[in-house]
Amino acid sequence: MEALTAWDYLVIIVMLAISGLIGIIFAIRSVGRQQSSSNYFLGDRHMSVFPVAMSLTATYISAITYLGTPSEVYLHGPKYGLMAMTRIFVPFLIVYCFVPVFYNLDITTVYEYLGMRFNNTVRFLVVAMEFFAGFTYMGIVVYAPALALSTVTGLNLTFSILATGIICTFYTTIGGIKAVIWTDVFQAILMIVGTIMMIIAGTIQIGGPAEGWRRGAEGGRTQLIDFNIDPTVRLSFWSLCLGGSSYLVMIGATKQGYVQRYMSCASEREAQYATWLGILGTGVMQILAVTAGMTIFAYYCKCDPLTSGHINRPDQIVPYFIMDVFQSVPGMSGLVISGAFCASLSSMSSVLNAIASMTGQDIIKVIWPDISDVKYSVIIKIISALFGVLTIVLAFLASALGDILQTAVSLGGLTGGPVLGVFMLAFFVPRGNSKGATTGLIGGTLFGLYLYIGSQMYPPHVQRPPLTTEGCEVDLKNGTYTTLGDNLLTEMFTVSTDNSSLEESVVSNRLPGTAIFQISFLYHIVINSLISFIIGVAVSYLTSWKNPKLAKANLLAPIIARMYTKLENEKQVDRGCMNLEEHVPLQNV
Repeated sequence: MEALTAWDYLVIIVMLAISGLIGIIFAIRSVGRQQSSSNYFLGDRHMSVFPVAMSLTATYISAITYLGTPSEVYLHGPKYGLMAMTRIFVPFLIVYCFVPVFYNLDITTVYEYLGMRFNNTVRFLVVAMEFFAGFTYMGIVVYAPALALSTVTGLNLTFSILATGIICTFYTTIGGIKAVIWTDVFQAILMIVGTIMMIIAGTIQIGGPAEGWRRGAEGGRTQLIDFNIDPTVRLSFWSLCLGGSSYLVMIGATKQGYVQRYMSCASEREAQYATWLGILGTGVMQILAVTAGMTIFAYYCKCDPLTSGHINRPDQIVPYFIMDVFQSVPGMSGLVISGAFCASLSSMSSVLNAIASMTGQDIIKVIWPDISDVKYSVIIKIISALFGVLTIVLAFLASALGDILQTAVSLGGLTGGPVLGVFMLAFFVPRGNSKGATTGLIGGTLFGLYLYIGSQMYPPHVQRPPLTTEGCEVDLKNGTYTTLGDNLLTEMFTVSTDNSSLEESVVSNRLPGTAIFQISFLYHIVINSLISFIIGVAVSYLTSWKNPKLAKANLLAPIIARMYTKLENEKQVDRGCMNLEEHVPLQNV
């Protein structure tokens, strides 16, 4: 297989240059203006719906979707695509419960809300956890495209990581959120184009969509839904719906990098529109990534490059396919590989800007509330640059984390699950207090750590659909394949059993007490968030039994605030007391 050509390198360099140029443009436009925290982190709340929605899509996609999802589908089949279904109903919760509260509080970071709702102890604990999660995540998404480039070109992995990290740190530091959002727009377009090109080129090579589905059926990869309720089944209808929904709510309601986007809109209504479009966009991109994975499997169904030794890791399958299919067209491999770089750049810039805002608003301004805007702006830019350097260092450690997609979701469940539980307590339990939030956060985190470490020591045993090399000596495009079978619906929608499932649960040959470690990684975030929430509710009620403290209505989910206020008003009227609205203001509800 040939390496990248000069045309391919030119395309990649142009993509990196345009990303850096956008940062320079917004840095120049800010010269002579006094750049406040609102301008640097929220764009003065003047951003329109389209760029914010595109930025939300790009932020969620990342190299994990661009490289990890096709790899997941190649190995396990298209069931992961059911995750896109959660993009239809989950936005209701985010748009109508979380967005109005965050937007109308006029805050810069989502964790300022926790300080208002509980206290700074809860706020600082959550910020510390998000620092860990953010840096770990950035390390993964920087490493992934660097791996892609080094795999297909032989270019030094160190150089690839440095190029990605330096460019991203540069435009994020000098341009602020406006540069980040508009580079996201540019990068999202390239990601979508790259994925569609993989699908089209691969489909043409294998002889059309029908032939691709036929090959997928022969390889045992056409089961779309598995209704087995066994929690050890890696990808079932239940784990994808519950885990996928929880993961999306965690991202859309508790992550500064995501919330920061829709808080930069010009109005609450526009913030809601942007959130809707951004989440639906992630669903579309996820479907495209699943389709790309099925296409890649159909192309290699008779000659798996992983089994044959052409690649060493499943995460290398996408860049290998890109070079295999596009190497004959000058510049085309570089364009599609640029999509992987864009996925990494967009995610890193989003998290980097988010962590910088957390450092500024949740730490520096708490310690130094009277700091001038000029000093604050300089300090924040220095911190952003230093965090970029730290991310580059952490990227070199990501190679030890294994499967990109599963690692990211598992680590997200470890830290994001307990934090989600705290936010659910804050928004939906009026009597939730700081003691409950702190105890729930610690309890959920400890259990999440136990679950994660245990799953690494006693990993779930999953039987994958088969991969073969029997056709490696024949033309991949013209092999002879068996028919799909008579009962398509039975194959697509089934309930797996111990005798026939390709992803059967393993209930024997394991140590006593380790059964919990066999559950699907998608349930981790569900379990961790529930434990955090339940502990938080219990402790809150136990510690405020005699003297419950009323939460302000504008800090609760609007529907809860209305219900709670109405019930309390009725109680107060029955007792001949004042109207609760005089005590709990209803503005912004």
